Amino acid sequence: MSGKAFNVSAGQTVRIVDTHGKQGGDFVAFNASDLAMKFSQARTRVENRKVVVTKGDSLWTNTFPPEVMFTITGDTFGTHDLLYPPCCRYALERRFDVSRDGCLENLANALRDWNVKPSEIPDPLNLFFHVAVDEAGGMAVSEPASTPESSIDLKAEMDCIVAVSTCSVPFAGTDNSDFQVTIYES
Repeated sequence: MSGKAFNVSAGQTVRIVDTHGKQGGDFVAFNASDLAMKFSQARTRVENRKVVVTKGDSLWTNTFPPEVMFTITGDTFGTHDLLYPPCCRYALERRFDVSRDGCLENLANALRDWNVKPSEIPDPLNLFFHVAVDEAGGMAVSEPASTPESSIDLKAEMDCIVAVSTCSVPFAGTDNSDFQVTIYES
């Protein structure tokens, strides 16, 4: 359960691999030259017209007009959630009776070198999560169903700073594990 941040240039691809399976996580992004321009969960839902994204979909900025930050060029899992905020120490203690840092704290620590405050971190792309929405609008998070080596490829459409965190939420019968992150030329 940790987070890392990276510089990614336009045209490069970020591959995130769930090495052991059943590990959710968070992905956030900022424009490298203007940190106020960042990934928008809401704009991404609206522009893709859905609450989950996969290969062929785009991640959008919070600006007007919005711009594409990343295009999903590969996805062996199939759906990544756009509804939940990052978990945090508060949520883990209140909902799971676990006292440890969550994704928000991990992302904030990873972005410290860029002087990004926790309040400036956008709601993330929730990697390898399955969230069900019922007809009444209720939401439920299911245990992550990713298998070992499930992956997502995100091609940068602009120079970005990205941060990735593995999720700290405890699911019965699973241990929190890690991601492998690779940045390569597309």
